[in-house]
Amino acid sequence: MVVSAVATTGIYCRPECTARPAQKNVSPYAAPIAAEAAGYRPCLRCRPDRHLRSVEVTNAPAPVSGAVALISSGFLDRFDEDALAVRVGYSTRQLRRLFEQYVGATPDFVARSRRAHFARRLLDETNLAMPVVAAASGFGSVRQMGRVVEQIFRFTPSALRAKRRRDDILTTDGGLRLRLPFAGPLDRPALMNHLRPRLTPAVETLDDGLYRRTLEVCGHPGVVEIDLVGHQDHLELVAHLPTFDSVIDEIARVRHMFGLDDDVVSANARLAHDSLLAPLIGARPGLRVVGGWDRFETAVRVIIGQQVSVAGATTTTGRLVQRHGRRLTGQALGLTHLFPGPAELAPLAAGRSDEGMPRRRAMTIGALAEAVIDRRVDLYCADPDELRNQLVALPGIGPWTADVITMRAGRDPDSFPVGDLGIRHAYADLTGATELPTEGELSDRSLAWQPHRALAAQHLWASLATRDEPEQTKDSR
Repeated sequence: MVVSAVATTGIYCRPECTARPAQKNVSPYAAPIAAEAAGYRPCLRCRPDRHLRSVEVTNAPAPVSGAVALISSGFLDRFDEDALAVRVGYSTRQLRRLFEQYVGATPDFVARSRRAHFARRLLDETNLAMPVVAAASGFGSVRQMGRVVEQIFRFTPSALRAKRRRDDILTTDGGLRLRLPFAGPLDRPALMNHLRPRLTPAVETLDDGLYRRTLEVCGHPGVVEIDLVGHQDHLELVAHLPTFDSVIDEIARVRHMFGLDDDVVSANARLAHDSLLAPLIGARPGLRVVGGWDRFETAVRVIIGQQVSVAGATTTTGRLVQRHGRRLTGQALGLTHLFPGPAELAPLAAGRSDEGMPRRRAMTIGALAEAVIDRRVDLYCADPDELRNQLVALPGIGPWTADVITMRAGRDPDSFPVGDLGIRHAYADLTGATELPTEGELSDRSLAWQPHRALAAQHLWASLATRDEPEQTKDSR
């Protein structure tokens, strides 16, 4: 049970809420979204909307989990339920039925709730005017925002702002400042250790726990800053953007990158039953699978990482950005470029030989860019197996590359690159084996870690500590 809904008050609470209603009036719901769909609003005292994952999906078919991920990335802000159903391979009626069964609400309700909760955060933490809050949250108008917010919270936006607490408001010294809460532990040192050697020169920096990067909004450049160390139960973001319209989707990128919506507690509980992984999880309970800011950017980085060290891949990525990325003006702190998109990198498919990497690898990046443009590869594909099939159909992409892209860009929680040299070394070290395991042996052993094999892989990589092995061994074909 995640939340308790009280029939006599119409409110749902966290289990630790100090309110003590009569048990006969209390009903359990698996997640806040299910309670909201049943007509309950979040408690103003314990604020379950701030402290709990809104949507829980347990034992659902992969397309349902994929559809939830698409909604979280803003898919239903641009398309309707029919398009979502087509995207995941269901009829609209079947998708709604499965959402009711496994999520407790329809896809459209999940999307409306997502926008309303983000609006609530802006109402609490900023002094933005109502039209700006509405646009930033993905609403078409203040009137639409008011209708949906009142449906979810039973208060108008103005009433919610009037109820905010003094410590909710964040001091602003330029830019939009927001809290990014998460549930469960977060291993910040491990997160920064992962990021630091992989930062793309001219696009990203990490100094004293402050991560910065460039991005493009509505055709104009901007910068986000994320404090990774200063707060116990949340990260803090400052966005310097040309417009705050649909900034909800940029926040979703941050949550995707750092795994802030991952249910790491449940995953750890499952993996800790395995004798090999139990000590690793005990040592690093807050370790999470780190993704990337942009799915295409992440996929390009994985391809560059074929058969080279992490440091070598970072250097090559920096050269690619300098040659093909858009140069910015007036930027500081080493942030001078935007990462090139598919349109900028598609010409590499023609076989240019001066990219600072093997010619065939540059052609693979170009082939990926072309495939993304013409939709032969959908990096937002809801079915991880389908995404792998799309990727391996391209020249120069084999199983390792497809698995790591699916893990880090697609955030498939069960992706496991059995051909990874680092993982094989880690497994041999942990088992005391004198020889590296075969891919078949490692694949068989990993079945015990389903459906959290991506997190298992992250723990195996983390156990290597100081190694700087090539990130894989076979896919540069």
